[in-house]
Amino acid sequence: MKTPKFKPLLNSVACGAALLLAGGAQAGVVTNGGFETQTGSSLSGFCYTSSAGCTLAGWDTNGGTVVIGANSGAWGGPSSLANGQAGLGSFVLGLQGTGATLSQYLTLDAGAQVALSWFDAGRSNHSGLQGYEVTFAGAELGTFSTQAGQAWGQHNLSFTANGSGVLAFRSLNVGSYDRTSFINGIDAVASVSQVPEPQSLALALTGLATLALLRRRSRRS
Repeated sequence: MKTPKFKPLLNSVACGAALLLAGGAQAGVVTNGGFETQTGSSLSGFCYTSSAGCTLAGWDTNGGTVVIGANSGAWGGPSSLANGQAGLGSFVLGLQGTGATLSQYLTLDAGAQVALSWFDAGRSNHSGLQGYEVTFAGAELGTFSTQAGQAWGQHNLSFTANGSGVLAFRSLNVGSYDRTSFINGIDAVASVSQVPEPQSLALALTGLATLALLRRRSRRS
């Protein structure tokens, strides 16, 4: 059987039209979500971000935010908590007391669908509950809490962004100042349905019309 002479052209037109009409690009939008890019702490040490010489790339901080080494004995050893050995990295972030805030400006398109995830755990050498809230552009996404010695676990939530804004984690202390929530592995993936510009849409429609014409001709060959 002879291969239709239009087949290569048919394939090219179909692929081009599909690419022009495709949408749903995805991108990670959080910088340094594992807190590995920092200065002032060591694997067994810690530093408050309010102190001179303690920096955390990509993030703004306020109050009792602490960059903590995963093996820091002063903080009960975050890496010794259940589920903490795999993928924890060398550093975690501690939200201590009331109003400790970790925030980052996220550049997003209006209508972006954002899938947000992070890990948390509870400081083991101070008892009690420590709460924190997660917000974006000033709107609350949820409130969470950690118990003393709580194992590492992942949270996942999604939201629609009206545009760029600040993602923030803020402590809501309910007791002793030393109660601390450990945070790590913050990630946000944004996907936007891409609507073709008028010129691109017209080109795609022309391509589809050409595709239909070529298919009719190929059947007659």
